[in-house]
Amino acid sequence: MKIVHTLPLLIRGEFSYDDDLRMAKTCFESLRMSDDCLVVVYNQGCFSNEDLREILTSYDLQAVILGHGENVGIAQGRQTCFEYIWEHHGDVEYISEIHLDMVFPPQWHVPLVDYLVSTDEPMISPGIVTIYGVLQPFNDEIAIPDNTEALIAMLSDLNREETREGFVHPVVHKASVLREIGGYDTRFLKGKQGYEDDSLLLGYLYYMGTRTNWKPKCYLKSWVYHATMAQRMALPDKHLEFALNKEGLIRQYGAYGLKRLSTIHRNPSAFETLLQETLQQYR
Repeated sequence: MKIVHTLPLLIRGEFSYDDDLRMAKTCFESLRMSDDCLVVVYNQGCFSNEDLREILTSYDLQAVILGHGENVGIAQGRQTCFEYIWEHHGDVEYISEIHLDMVFPPQWHVPLVDYLVSTDEPMISPGIVTIYGVLQPFNDEIAIPDNTEALIAMLSDLNREETREGFVHPVVHKASVLREIGGYDTRFLKGKQGYEDDSLLLGYLYYMGTRTNWKPKCYLKSWVYHATMAQRMALPDKHLEFALNKEGLIRQYGAYGLKRLSTIHRNPSAFETLLQETLQQYR
């Protein structure tokens, strides 16, 4: 087994339940088409672990279920998955981060793993197609098919031998490097969401050495549909959770880290604003 996938799984209740369950089933149905598919799931609600296992088993997915239906947040849930893999599957070479609002073509991870094998990159993303038909990391647009089979065929047709600077989810990590930088440091990232990716990117930048001017990359030999923030942005008090993680990011990496983030991202204005806000606190 070369790769293990990690998935913080949140099914919201009330009015969103049917949509979330439909999204989950589409994700699982597509994921089962790939080989080498062990998924470490962190159950963040609203199923019991027994009910969730029954659903995953119905799609023939080999899964480990952690958590007990409480939304502990992205960083803590994902970090718990990482630590489980490091302890129980220490020989696994690659770890992915996937989300519930994704649709995967068959063997989507194989080109990404091959890319990591042949380069010194610590992680790699595919290209993604969003719910609005935007192709990332470059903002072209495409019409989205109205059924999953056609969508998967379209994703396969997009494959090209090209690498672009940029960062999207899903992402595949070299397990040894992810362990070296420690994953998500939840001593700083106390909020349920926000800025956890930026924390990880800075960890990789310092691992690679700032003299290399490292930036994350997308390998366009693989494409995945990702609705992007289809669930998390609808959660209550999200601004408070973002604020907690923003404070944690600044405590962890300081103003210098924010300056580095402004060069990593192709749209640096948000981090320039954060940098100025941080500097104001010390005047």
